[in-house]
Amino acid sequence: MRWLHYKSKQLFSLLLKVALLSTICLFIYHKLTQNNELSWADFNLQLQHIQFSDFVFLLVLSVFNWSLETFKWKKLVHKIEFITFRQSAFQLLSSHAIAILTPNRIGEYGAKPMFFSKNYWKKIVLYNFFGNMSQLLVTVLFGILAIILLLNNSAFSLSFISFKNILIANFILIAFLFFLWKSSYVKEQLYRLQKSFCEFSNKNRIEILGLSLARYLVFSHQFYFLLLLLNVEISYFDAMSCIFSMYFLASVLPSIFFLEAIVKGGIAVWLFSFFQVNALPVLVISSLMWLFNFAFPAIMGSLLLFKFQPRFQLNFAKLWK
Repeated sequence: MRWLHYKSKQLFSLLLKVALLSTICLFIYHKLTQNNELSWADFNLQLQHIQFSDFVFLLVLSVFNWSLETFKWKKLVHKIEFITFRQSAFQLLSSHAIAILTPNRIGEYGAKPMFFSKNYWKKIVLYNFFGNMSQLLVTVLFGILAIILLLNNSAFSLSFISFKNILIANFILIAFLFFLWKSSYVKEQLYRLQKSFCEFSNKNRIEILGLSLARYLVFSHQFYFLLLLLNVEISYFDAMSCIFSMYFLASVLPSIFFLEAIVKGGIAVWLFSFFQVNALPVLVISSLMWLFNFAFPAIMGSLLLFKFQPRFQLNFAKLWK
């Protein structure tokens, strides 16, 4: 009887992993073939501008990007448990495969604790929250600076915005900030951030923030490198201002895995349009960034999940009650 129960748990776990891998592959296929804004023919035509060596370099940048995130996760959990770079990468990619199917990858907070003892689950959630907030901080700081530069750029004309609309926008912003100030949810999140912040020494905070900054610069310049490959005529500072602004605006919009490229692509098309950049190469770049930094790691993570053995026992009998 015990043998049968053990085999049923193994089968259930295997089916979940196969379902996850199938779902991710289906989403990627749907994204590439059913995108109304970017046809497969146009996508393939733009790819002809990119040499094989360029694809290899793009892949290297993505590996470097995820390596920095792997080092950051290793730093975040070192107070609980020493893990190797390989273990950190395994945990990161596996949890990424689960999290991308949830809005804003919130499932990451439930996936990462599975690799640790139950006694540390709350701390793991706090550490993960701190890591995400450090990345968001870098995105916000560079994004605000980029928006200021764009607003002072003669090419970036906002003459279509009337004084009345500016007043309405300011009123909405003030009301939103007041809501955040009074919101118990926001207060709880700030308390969690403060609590997780206190868990680390000043040296650790600087290291984690530095890794977040390095990662941000890597994938931002990966986007710029693609602009060069597709022969987009735009200056470096104008391009980086648009890229930084895009990531900032995309970070405040809720999204899920298969809509992320569409959200970022739409924002990027709007920003680059002020510099007379055609929508097609921008949409292609957004799709390639999505493939290199989200889709391919998700497939790899879902494959790694087949080796995953949780450190806790699940009572599968309760799932059917």
